[in-house]
Amino acid sequence: MTSLFHTIPPLTKVWPIATALRCLVLSLLLVSGAAMAQAPATSSVPLAALQSFVAVYERIRLQYVEAKDDEQLLQLALQGLILKLDPYSSYLDAEAMTTLQQDTKGEYSGIGVELVPEGNYIRVITPIDDSPAHKAGILPGDWITHVQGQAVKGLDNHALDQLMTGPTGSQVTLQILRKGKELSFDLTRALIVTGSVRGELMQTNVGYIRISHFQDHTSTDLQHQMQTLLDAGAKRWLLDLRNNPGGTLDAAAAVADSFLTQGTIVTTQARQQQANLRFDATTSDPSQALPMVILINNGSASASEIVAGAMKDNQRAQLVGTTSFGKGSVQSIIGLPNGAGIKLTTAYYFTPAGHNIHNKGIAPHVQVDDASDDNSTKDAQLTRALTLLKNRTN
Repeated sequence: MTSLFHTIPPLTKVWPIATALRCLVLSLLLVSGAAMAQAPATSSVPLAALQSFVAVYERIRLQYVEAKDDEQLLQLALQGLILKLDPYSSYLDAEAMTTLQQDTKGEYSGIGVELVPEGNYIRVITPIDDSPAHKAGILPGDWITHVQGQAVKGLDNHALDQLMTGPTGSQVTLQILRKGKELSFDLTRALIVTGSVRGELMQTNVGYIRISHFQDHTSTDLQHQMQTLLDAGAKRWLLDLRNNPGGTLDAAAAVADSFLTQGTIVTTQARQQQANLRFDATTSDPSQALPMVILINNGSASASEIVAGAMKDNQRAQLVGTTSFGKGSVQSIIGLPNGAGIKLTTAYYFTPAGHNIHNKGIAPHVQVDDASDDNSTKDAQLTRALTLLKNRTN
């Protein structure tokens, strides 16, 4: 979930919903009447649609079998407004906003799995390392069909989060479809502390670095690990981004900058030109220009793809594995009154060569299938990457 953060100041006064809606429609009618007297018949004000909305709202408020107050109807209207935009935009109540902020800081309560709604089900992007989902054997590409016995069809990310999250130690049951087989998982929610970087010195002086998630402190942790490995004798880098679901845009750019000394890292393109962003590499080089290979797979998404794309287009590293997930959009987190907010897709990001990988993914230089879903215990992708590094001199 690549995110940019922005806060809207709270409103000083909130009118009753029905009154506000009526005033809105009346104002639009007056403005539209004046505009139509001076403009062509192509007015963009959808008066009939607005009148229909108010009529439906009033009918629900007065006649729906279970009484709903204005605040409840507003929440439903906001959720419905965003629900059909795309799988990544959603309305966030105050609790969900707190959870999201905790996630970027690396700590929350749950089962530790990144998801995306697709069709009638929810697809697993990846389980987070050492989380309850990971330990239970949930895999990237699994389809969640039911949570706590409730079908997930039609749920957005927010509604799903409400089913999935809960107090540490509480139980949640998932029904999963995997290659035509129906599976059931009983999981115990835990405090997910997602330390995002770990490293070790491997054979032939390869500095292996695993980034499981992109958080506020990831680049700092990465550079600390890099220096530790350099002190231990690292002569090559192997960056493992497999099953990394992403994180914040700033963190992705900072990680890529740790390996680049020049060139563009990523650009974003929004509807409004002034909202476009560009990240360029700085001249500092914690990586010391050592040869580099990156591991990716279908669970590598969002911020992972920003890093992989920057390394590929700048010819800094070879990519080994399978084509990445293909999430090339940026979600802005916009604060609303009372602690609520919306997660809204506001831009697409592009690799340095100008590629929009949304729904396409990034193809590796060397295709090696992931054997994690069969009986093989050999990591073929890792083995191939180590072999390539033996022969790399730049």
